[in-house]
Parts: sequence; C-alpha cells; structure tokens
Amino acid sequence: MKRQRVLFLKENYVLRVLKSFFLAGLFIIALLLILVHKIDISIVSGVSKGVMYISSPLMHIASLPAEGLSYGYKKIAEIMYIYEENERLRQENSELYLLKDRMRALQTENRIFKKLLHHIDVPQTISYTARVIAENDNAFSNSLLLYLGNAADFIKSGYAVVNSAGLIGRIDIVSGKYARVTLITDINSKIPVVSQKSRDRGILVGNNTRKMNLIFPPLMAELHKDDILVTSGAGGGLPPDIPVAKIKRAGVDTITAAPLFSPSELEIVKIIAYDVMPDKETAKELE
Repeated sequence: MKRQRVLFLKENYVLRVLKSFFLAGLFIIALLLILVHKIDISIVSGVSKGVMYISSPLMHIASLPAEGLSYGYKKIAEIMYIYEENERLRQENSELYLLKDRMRALQTENRIFKKLLHHIDVPQTISYTARVIAENDNAFSNSLLLYLGNAADFIKSGYAVVNSAGLIGRIDIVSGKYARVTLITDINSKIPVVSQKSRDRGILVGNNTRKMNLIFPPLMAELHKDDILVTSGAGGGLPPDIPVAKIKRAGVDTITAAPLFSPSELEIVKIIAYDVMPDKETAKELE
C-alpha cells in the first residue's frame, strides 16, 4: 500500500511562498535604503523648513487663547489687589476720622480741665545760635566765650545755653557781640534739677571737674545710677525739663553725676531766651 505525500507537498509549498515573500521584502528594503542614500540632504532640509514655516503660525494661533487667558488672569488678579487695597485704605481712613474726632474732643476736654485747675502754661521761649570762640577749662574756672553776632541785643545774663545733649551752662556776662558762659561744671554753678523718673528735686553743684554733686535731695529720694536729671524750672531762671546730667553714683550720703555734653562737641550752641521772672520794679511791688 502506497504512502500519502499530500501533507508534505502542502508544507513545501507554504515554505516556498514564504521564502518568496521574504526575498521580495529584502529587495524592497534594500531599494528603500538605496533611495534614502541617494536623496539630497538639502531637499530634506528644505522640506523641514517648509514644515516649520507652515506649522509656526499655526502653533502661534493655537497658543493665543492660552496667552489671552494668562493675561486676563493677571489683570483680574491686579484688579482684585487694587480692590482689596482700596477697601483697606477706606477702613484706615474711617479709623483716622474717628481718631481725629476723638483728638478734638480730648483737646476740648483738656481746655476745660485747665480752666478748672487754673493751669498756667510755661512761657514760650525764643532761641538764638552762637559760635564758641574760646574755652577756659582749668582748676579755677570752667567757662566759654561766645560770639553772638546780630543776636547780641537780645541776650541777657542768666539765659540757658544748650547743645544737642542738653544744658551746658548759663550766660554770665554780655559785652558787645560777645558773651561769657559759666558751664554747669564750674564751681560757681548751681542748677535746680529734678529726677526725670522719680521727680525728686535737688541742686546740682559743679566743682570744676566732670564730677558734679547733687545736694539737698529729699530724705527718702528714689535716685539711682543712670537716672537722668533735668532742669526743674524752680526759681524761674531756666526752662523746665532740659536734660542736664546722668547720675553716676547714688550713695546714702553722696550722689554724684556727670554732664551729658562733651567739651569736644562745643562749637555751635543755642541760647534759650526765657523770661519768667518779674522786673525789679514789679518785684519790689510784690514784696
């Protein structure tokens, strides 16, 4: 009996067909490789540029909505910020109006209280500037010589002389356009002062050094180191509350202080015209 060879014939046929397609595919791939190798690079570059030239406007047009949205968002944010800032300023303005009305009410109330308490304001002061032209600083005297210029006619003995730190002395003698100043460190200087913190009174006495003594303080005075002493205005010769000295030692028996000014800073000074004492004729009538 003969064998059937149909299956083998079919298999061989399929293999031949696949081999034919495989060879044809390899031929097509080789042909494409040859064509790609032969294509001019400039043509590819031109095609690429053309594609970019066409696509760039399209991409720009496509991005316009996004840019518009971004710009609109920024503008809305700016408008919201301006609105919030405007609301804040309105609220602040309303508060300032309330404070203004309250201040006026307090001023009116203060005037009423002054009348009830018979309050007397401190007389207004006028100040003049002068230049230091000489200094006398030794064991016997601490003084300055000032050039007054055109202000000489308005300066009197006893006026306070100050700089940026505070009181430095008082006018002693006026002659022509010049004046001599007795410094607060001079042995003849006696300044009525008061503690800026506790308001305890005393007399600050100089001794021709930078170490001054506070005499006649109250028995139970609360005076401490580094407390600032200011003019009390007692006696009417000096305006009140001018800084004078700082306490360096506050012992039981001795209280010492140092002036606030430095001698090297005494170039331009200010003279305070303060007239609160009555003239001689009025003083005799008051006696």
